[in-house]
Amino acid sequence: MILAINMNPAIDKVYSVDDFQVGKVFRPRAMTATAGGKGLNVARVAHLLGEKVMVTGMVGGGNGRYIEDSVKKQGLDSRFISIQGESRICITVTDEKNNTSTEILEPGPVIAAEEGERFIDQYRELLSECSVVIASGSLPKGLPKDFYSVLIRIAKEKGKKFILDTSGESFLEGIKQKPYMIKPNSDELTAVLTYKPEGINDYVEALRMFKAQGIHMPVVSLGRQGCLAALEDGVYRFTTPEVKVVNTVGSGDSFVAGCAAGMLRGLPPVEIIRLGMACGTANTQFFETGWITGEMVSKFLGMISYEKVSEI
Repeated sequence: MILAINMNPAIDKVYSVDDFQVGKVFRPRAMTATAGGKGLNVARVAHLLGEKVMVTGMVGGGNGRYIEDSVKKQGLDSRFISIQGESRICITVTDEKNNTSTEILEPGPVIAAEEGERFIDQYRELLSECSVVIASGSLPKGLPKDFYSVLIRIAKEKGKKFILDTSGESFLEGIKQKPYMIKPNSDELTAVLTYKPEGINDYVEALRMFKAQGIHMPVVSLGRQGCLAALEDGVYRFTTPEVKVVNTVGSGDSFVAGCAAGMLRGLPPVEIIRLGMACGTANTQFFETGWITGEMVSKFLGMISYEKVSEI
């Protein structure tokens, strides 16, 4: 089973607006609202792949009740804890005509120390039911910046694979505990290296560094250019087919979900990444955030190419 952690879930509202501009009034031609946040996107996609998934995190207020109800309706195993604050709303405006996406992300509630401790207690219990743990997205205010580090340490003590997908100080602190897998993008990698990687050689060296530190499967996301992954026998580059994009929101989360499913299925490392890439590409074909179909994933899986670019 997969345990998907979303500490700062949200109601994700996506508006489709052609020729979107600042300072104008628009009436969207389409709108969708879903229980969101990166961890929930991961959970939904893994569930659509046929995997058993538990979802945990913190929810509060009317927005929190909407999120929990939506999660349960989707067939996911909801293990959220209740907090005093109000869960957030995040808005994305997609302009399909000009191929742009604009996001407005609320910060979310402030978490009390007691609420954080209560979460840790429940987390220890949930680990007995899962094999792969995924922590995605930002931490709400009030939790210490090393909160994910604590979760990683506890999971490793119990022999669980931990995938960390976050940014900023949470990422910098988290990698100190050597999670099983990470997937920073170029900007997140810059924060670690203290300089901006300029080309594939810089990315390869960064992956070698992560691998040497004890991170089993470090991946660098290159957006539409695919990704680079340091696997057991070298660094590989994976590329995706050219597709007409409907909505890119949730594609990174879909990639993580596919990788987690691949780990559960015992796939070889290269096939784990290929499944992740197929899920990420499939997600771009739907207006809904973090959404795939098995048919679409199978279609793109055969189109994911890869090559070995360097030894470890």
